[in-house]
Amino acid sequence: MMNRLVLRVALLAAVGGVSGCSSLFGQEGFFRDRGDDYLNADMVPPMKLPAGVSEQGIQQLYVVPQISNKEVDFSGTFEVPRPQALSDSAFTDRVKIQKLGEKRWILVSASPAEVWPQVRSFLSRNNLEVVYTDATNGVIETGWLKFKGDEEFKDKYRLQIEQGVQPDSTEIHVLHMSVAQDTPGRGQVNWPASSANLEREAWMMDELAATIASDGGSGQAASLLAQTIGLSGKVNLEAGQGEPYLHLMLDYARAWATVGHAVNQDGFTLWESDDVVGVYYVNFDPAATEEGDDEPGFFSGLFGGDEEPRASSPYSLREVLAHLQLDDTAENRQIFSSVSSTSAEKLKDVPGYLVVVRGSGDDIKVRIRDGYARNLPARDAKKLLNIIRNNLI
Repeated sequence: MMNRLVLRVALLAAVGGVSGCSSLFGQEGFFRDRGDDYLNADMVPPMKLPAGVSEQGIQQLYVVPQISNKEVDFSGTFEVPRPQALSDSAFTDRVKIQKLGEKRWILVSASPAEVWPQVRSFLSRNNLEVVYTDATNGVIETGWLKFKGDEEFKDKYRLQIEQGVQPDSTEIHVLHMSVAQDTPGRGQVNWPASSANLEREAWMMDELAATIASDGGSGQAASLLAQTIGLSGKVNLEAGQGEPYLHLMLDYARAWATVGHAVNQDGFTLWESDDVVGVYYVNFDPAATEEGDDEPGFFSGLFGGDEEPRASSPYSLREVLAHLQLDDTAENRQIFSSVSSTSAEKLKDVPGYLVVVRGSGDDIKVRIRDGYARNLPARDAKKLLNIIRNNLI
């Protein structure tokens, strides 16, 4: 009799435990998944204040920005893109000095808000007087300096801290000016377009780069004042007339050079280029971008191995440009105005892609077309442009 009572109590406890768990978990339980609750939320009308009460302190906590790009069709299905990858080639070193022609700048793999206090710390530690700062635009100007052994001139530096072409990267541009020692030192300074003395510019740049590299970024707090530097970025993927393109806020010489670097990375192979007409003729091999591709070993490179030669085009860039198959539109006439397509005859099976660089000043647009200069499907063009985007330097 006692055993039956114990068994009955145990069964009741087990049933109670099961029902208790179901009441705690599951769709109706206390600990249910609430991840989709926002789908059933009701719209709440905005708060209305009585007449005469200031609305200055009332604002939206989570503002939904307006969509400015009207070229994108949001009516169909949407595939969430993969996060933008950082360029491995751009950040091999945390700090490096890049050069293009006579222009040199420091590239740091950190955000401008992190680099700003490091630059200020460098100037302070070296007793370099700072007479002007503009954290919003990333500008720092030193006072007049005097180099040892130079009794004729005095010097001044302007440091421009900008967003780099890659996310979470910073460029530091150094401008040097030198005037006679007896020149009045007060009042507004008319900065030259380029440094007066490249050696003294290089001195400041080398010292600053070495200091930032040795600091390693450890223990440095980001500057709230410098959070607005480079919010818009130097490179954006945009669209016009239904065609995606990269919008580069760089001068043409640098845009041409950095695109030339990018179209020889991550599956791209540069076949030929013509800087006069602003076109790169390239190939793209998707297999070369797949993760896990094994690099050829030492002995493979020593004895030749089984590596297949890179594909090449049967046509030169000049032949391709002379046989373009363009739709007669105002946009095409503008984009290819520098190209003389002399033959209406169509070449057979033109491989590869044409990367077209157009623009002037700091307004450069980069498009990618097929071997006949015809538009690619928007999805394919975006994919290829994003690969180029990730390898700009």
